Amino acid sequence: MRVPAGRTQTVRYDDGTGDELEVPLGTTAFVSGYAMYDRLSDEDKAFVRGARVEYAPHPYVWISGAKSRPDGLGMVSEGLELPLTNLPPVEQDKIQILPMCWKNPVTGRLALQIHPSAVRKLHLADGTVVDNLKEAREIVHRLQRPAIAPKYVYAHDWKEGDFVLFHNRGLLHSVVGAFAEDEVRLFRQCNVAASSFPEGPSE
Repeated sequence: MRVPAGRTQTVRYDDGTGDELEVPLGTTAFVSGYAMYDRLSDEDKAFVRGARVEYAPHPYVWISGAKSRPDGLGMVSEGLELPLTNLPPVEQDKIQILPMCWKNPVTGRLALQIHPSAVRKLHLADGTVVDNLKEAREIVHRLQRPAIAPKYVYAHDWKEGDFVLFHNRGLLHSVVGAFAEDEVRLFRQCNVAASSFPEGPSE
C-alpha cells in the first residue's frame, strides 16, 4: 500500500455537533460494532436484538445518485435513489435481510452491525416493517451516531508495508479524507469470504 505522507486533515462532522477529528491523510477509520452495541440504552439494546435490516439489491448502483450525510454515516433522503426497476435483475430470494446485531460465535458478544448506506427497510420484532426509507435511515443513524464520536474512532496512520487484519463482522470502517489531484492512495485488499451468514442474538 502507499499513501501520501506528511500532512493531516481535519474531519468536520458538520452535523451540528461541532465534532472534529484530526486524521492522517488517506486514513482508514475504524469503529467497534461491539462498543456501538454496548453504549446503547437498555431499551435500544432490546430493540436492536429483535430487529432485522433489509438491504437494497445492488446497493451501490441504487444509491449512485444520492448524497452521503455530512458525518459520513449513511445517506441523505432526497428521493435520489434509482427505482428498483432500473437496477440489474435480482432474484427475490437473494435480497439480504440480516440481524441488526451480529453475534460473535466464539465469545457470544453482540455487535451492532448495520451498513447504513445500503439500508432499505427495517423488520421489527413485533412484525412491523418500516418501509419509509427516510424513517428507516433516521432510526439507524440515531442508533449508530454516538459510537462514531471522535473519541471512539481509530484512524490508522498508514505506512508503506503496513499489513492490517480486521474482523469485518465486529466493526465498521471507512476511507476518510480528500486528496489533491496529484496524490494517489494505493491499497491491496484481500477478503476472506464467509462460509455462513452472520448469527443473530437468538441463534
